[in-house]
Amino acid sequence: MTRSLHESNVAALFALLDSTGDGRIAADDFKRIADKTCAAVAPDPDSREHQAIQQLCADWWERIREDADVDGDGAVSEAEFAQAVDHLVASHPQFQQMTSALTCAAFDAADTDEDGFISAPELDRFFSALGIPHEVVEGAFAQLDTDGDGRISRQEYAEGVWVLLTSEDPAAPGSAILGQTRGR
Repeated sequence: MTRSLHESNVAALFALLDSTGDGRIAADDFKRIADKTCAAVAPDPDSREHQAIQQLCADWWERIREDADVDGDGAVSEAEFAQAVDHLVASHPQFQQMTSALTCAAFDAADTDEDGFISAPELDRFFSALGIPHEVVEGAFAQLDTDGDGRISRQEYAEGVWVLLTSEDPAAPGSAILGQTRGR
């Protein structure tokens, strides 16, 4: 069965979050993501950035668990995740605000020189820590840098992540930041 672009993107996001590859996401997946990200962009455990990344991942897991763990087993399957994303996008306007808050925290983690923008090397370091291949990062950077100034603003990043979660348009900036270019 062919998936839509949106379904492919949600599946790619799930696969990214499933750091153990066991077909479920749980608190330990988010702890691994936080640890890998911190090792790449904020290795000092006493730094504000390190602590913020750890908290972001813990909060993100808790939000996903609350919204998606339908069977209450402490983990979220791909089907539960996809259903929750679709439900939240369609019927909870505050989901965009929550996604924006998470995106801003991720932006701050990636912006290691704290200039208010993400450079190509910063995005590569951040996405690589998440397990996203370099060739995907290059395409993501090009797609997110919508004004072509060689850097990604907070607004460009936030809008791109929202498009990733919602759009069926392969030309929309952000629709391919995880490497999906069409339904599969």
